[in-house]
Amino acid sequence: MSATPGIVKASAAGSIRRTIKLGISIAYFVLRSGWDGLRRLLGKRPDATGVVLYYHSVPHLYRSQFEEQMRLVAKHARPVALTDLSNLPAGGHSVAITFDDALESVAENAVPVLLQLNISATIFAVTDVLGTTPEWGKWYYSPDERVMSAEQLRGLPELIRIGSHSLTHPDLAVVSAEVAAQEIIHSREKLEALLHRPVTLFGFPYGSFNASTLRLCRDAGYARVFTTDPTLVPKDASEFVVGRVAVDPWDWRLEFRLKMLGAYSWLPRAGAAKLKLKQMISPKRPNFEASECSEPRDEADRLRAHPTARP
Repeated sequence: MSATPGIVKASAAGSIRRTIKLGISIAYFVLRSGWDGLRRLLGKRPDATGVVLYYHSVPHLYRSQFEEQMRLVAKHARPVALTDLSNLPAGGHSVAITFDDALESVAENAVPVLLQLNISATIFAVTDVLGTTPEWGKWYYSPDERVMSAEQLRGLPELIRIGSHSLTHPDLAVVSAEVAAQEIIHSREKLEALLHRPVTLFGFPYGSFNASTLRLCRDAGYARVFTTDPTLVPKDASEFVVGRVAVDPWDWRLEFRLKMLGAYSWLPRAGAAKLKLKQMISPKRPNFEASECSEPRDEADRLRAHPTARP
């Protein structure tokens, strides 16, 4: 995600990096589309593909842009719920919509659009801060942004599912095992007591996790967990960890469309390659990149090590 425009001034370096990523994503999309076209010519049906997008705030000023983005999703992909990721149709591209932090602006500006277009979404809620100011987001949210109250969360329509985003939004990869267990287990228990329905999905704050927090999530009974790696939905329906692509209502139109179609899924591999190159050049250098990312070394090695973690 990026900061709400006007909260943090965009830097020239940031704009350049964004433009470079856009250019590489265009090339990646063209190459992938050509490969899919070749498979069709050979009589082979392309595999099913899917992307999970994640938003944070949807300020009123950007409601129309958000609606335009959702119309692009409805036109160029198959909108699906997170619970449908294990059954994506062959030869098609599916998109699931999620929101982190359960912000009031989402209830006020995004949910009505989703209802109008009949698009399901999942909101990952921070259970112990309902109705308060999101302190972890004061550097990138509007000053008037607040977390939904318990009543607002409970009053969301059935089309909107709720997942856990911990109790207080800590970095679960750096807190103690006892604190992580409380954040993971009790957040689910409190949400289920509040909503009177099962909560089976967990979104990691900052996309940060490790092997220990993965085990805790499994033991707590979550069906799947979600991070911030911009990967495609795993082909293996039994995969526990699913990556997501960061989007904002103020994304450039082409930028959003490419993210929606999975054209930014080259980023994890590029990040892993960059890390390996640095290790080869300076093998004794402390691995700051690896310490900043929280990918577990067991099953998530099949995904890669994050180059970054987002709120």
